[in-house]
Amino acid sequence: MKKMMYQGLAGLCTALLFAANVFAQCGDCGGCASGSACVAAGGAAGPAVAYETRTVMRPQLVSETRLVPTTTYQTETRTRMRTVTRQVAKVQTREQTYTVNVPEVRTRTESYTVCVPVEYTEEVPYKVQVPVTTEVEQTYQVCVPYTDTVEQTYTVCVPQTKEVEQTYTVCVPYTEPQTYTVSVPVREQVEQEYTVQVPVQKTRTETYEVCVPYTEPVEQTYTVQVPVKKMRTETYQVCVPYTDTVTQTYAVKVPYTEPHTYTVQVPYCETVEQTYSVSVPYTEPVEQSYTVMVPYTEQVEQTYTVQVPVTETKTATRTVTKCVPVTTMKTVTEDHGSYQCQAVEAAGGAGAGAGCGACGGACGGCAPSNPCGGCSTACNPCGGCSTACNSCGGCGGAAGVVGGSGCAPAVSYRQVWVPNLVTKEVPVTTYQRQTTEEPYTYTTTSYVTETKTRTVPVTKCRPETRTRTVNVTRYRTEQRTRPVQVRKVRTEERTVNVTKYKTETRTREVPVQRTRMETRERQVPYCEMMTETRTRTVNVPKTRMETRTREVAYCEMVPETRKRMVTVCSMRQEERTRDVTKYRNETRTRTVPVTTMVNETRTRSIPVTKTRLETRTRMVPQTTYKTEEGTRTVTKTRMENQTREREVNYTVCVKQERVRTYNVTVYENVTEEVPETYNVCVPVTTMKEVQVQVCKPVPTTVQVPVYSYGASAAPGAGCVNCGGAAPIATGAGCTNCN
Repeated sequence: MKKMMYQGLAGLCTALLFAANVFAQCGDCGGCASGSACVAAGGAAGPAVAYETRTVMRPQLVSETRLVPTTTYQTETRTRMRTVTRQVAKVQTREQTYTVNVPEVRTRTESYTVCVPVEYTEEVPYKVQVPVTTEVEQTYQVCVPYTDTVEQTYTVCVPQTKEVEQTYTVCVPYTEPQTYTVSVPVREQVEQEYTVQVPVQKTRTETYEVCVPYTEPVEQTYTVQVPVKKMRTETYQVCVPYTDTVTQTYAVKVPYTEPHTYTVQVPYCETVEQTYSVSVPYTEPVEQSYTVMVPYTEQVEQTYTVQVPVTETKTATRTVTKCVPVTTMKTVTEDHGSYQCQAVEAAGGAGAGAGCGACGGACGGCAPSNPCGGCSTACNPCGGCSTACNSCGGCGGAAGVVGGSGCAPAVSYRQVWVPNLVTKEVPVTTYQRQTTEEPYTYTTTSYVTETKTRTVPVTKCRPETRTRTVNVTRYRTEQRTRPVQVRKVRTEERTVNVTKYKTETRTREVPVQRTRMETRERQVPYCEMMTETRTRTVNVPKTRMETRTREVAYCEMVPETRKRMVTVCSMRQEERTRDVTKYRNETRTRTVPVTTMVNETRTRSIPVTKTRLETRTRMVPQTTYKTEEGTRTVTKTRMENQTREREVNYTVCVKQERVRTYNVTVYENVTEEVPETYNVCVPVTTMKEVQVQVCKPVPTTVQVPVYSYGASAAPGAGCVNCGGAAPIATGAGCTNCN
């Protein structure tokens, strides 16, 4: 704003200076005054003046009305939803699965533990000295095996077989009726009383406390910043412009022409030989000394520690379980019987009227039309009955077989097992476990630390000064010549007509725009925040404990006696008869081959491997050691429990799952939306009109003279030449010369 005001003031001053020049040197008539050097027509021609209208921006204070945003606060009542959670009681019926233990006899395979010595291998950590090898000749002894033939006497059991007569007993079976008693199971239904735990649903009154939420209105005091509009009287200073007329003496430069001689420096180019220096590189070998660290090996005595294994034999006692054979005698009955061929007669006798009943069984019976009552010719063992019925002893028509002169009985042969029961004492070997404490020897390896000395090669470095030839780049200066274009100047004299000015002092009345500072007052609105204490009612959530009563269902087990029919198995004695096969012993004789073993002494040649000690030489690496950890497999013996199995009867309570129903009170959290009212200070922006002093540039029209030279004045045009040969300054001359 200040910059624009300064620019406006500068423009105004320029316009005033132009106006002062316009009105200068004009007489009372407005033209050239008498004696102001106005000459008659026909003299030298003066400058012609023309006027142009131009617009100049002049600063001016203007009052403007502007809209200023003003923020005020107003209280608004709003509603929001608040989430409230409460508990709602609800009775649920649930099913519960409970377990009842029912005893049950089972057979299980039981594992039992036997302590058995077991050899095992174990990875044992040990330290190894890793060798740095040097070859050393060593003498050692080797057991070299060789084979030798030895005469050996051995005994061989040669079997010999002899025929020996042996007496044996045969059990011959026979049948005999026997009466025996049998226990017959009888099932009958018996009434039995048993007790059952019956669940009974009961209810009891239970008192419980509930935390009940409630809202209590509370008077709350709060502070609010309330904006208050006020007016204050403000003193300010205004720069008020005013115009003052000042008599001003000024100098005018009047132009005149005069020849002038001057000197000019004219440039030209000239080629000149120029000498310049060049640094030319060249390589020169230079002897240079440098230091090298040369390694060398030095034998140093070093002490190191070695873990030497020491084997120690110890004696301990362990429990050994052995299976010892025990021989007992057992009485065994063996059946040494055999199958024998026996003749068996067919059933049926020679009674009266029997005819050939036996034959009839063999060949289909007697012919009914046989007059002799005998057998037909097809099956007559005695030659059959002749047609005359007198060749077999006379078979009568209705008579039987007489005097054994009838048909012979039928005999069949079959293999019959004839038992021969032999009772004897037989040795039976059983194994019994015997536990004994047995001493045994085991080997323990321990390590003893030994300090040894060894010679270790140590690499060291010593400095050595050596010489080498290094190519060094150096420079020598050489003078060379090149043509160069040199710019030179020469002096020339020239003549020119120069317009010069001579200074003339003149006086004029100049209106000067000045300003004075005035103190003014104005009413300025301002906003001040006042603190107000207000009161509002706030709902505060609180809780109180309430004691309530509820009916709780519970289950109680009541013993109840019930009856059931149980099937009872009892035994009754019954006598029964059966045919029992018994045996009687018969002594018989037979020839049995018996093989006996006879010892014979024989001789054989056996190759026997023997060893002899030989001394040999070998190259052995002699080492310096670095310790490394390794593992090796060591065979050890431990008493290990072995699991064996046996059948054992045991009683198990078998869990049976049963289901019962019970009531449970469940509290569910119910979420509700509750409206809540609260106050909010809401900012409200409004536009306010404010009077503002603004400095603005105002366009002003000014008449500006424009001079032109070289044209003669027309006759009767007033002053033809004001001032004669004197030059007229810019903006000077008559305003209206007529």
